[in-house]
Amino acid sequence: MVLPAPQALTLTSIVISLAVTALMLSFAIIIYQKTGSLDAIKSRRLKG
Repeated sequence: MVLPAPQALTLTSIVISLAVTALMLSFAIIIYQKTGSLDAIKSRRLKG
């Protein structure tokens, strides 16, 4: 017999990690489009 609570928590963890990864990737894409690089020093110039 399989317990549903650990399965639900595992699936929730997977979904949350995928959502966070997609969010970070979208931030990286936007920063690259604005600065032309993923360099942290260049991205610090972005304000507002």
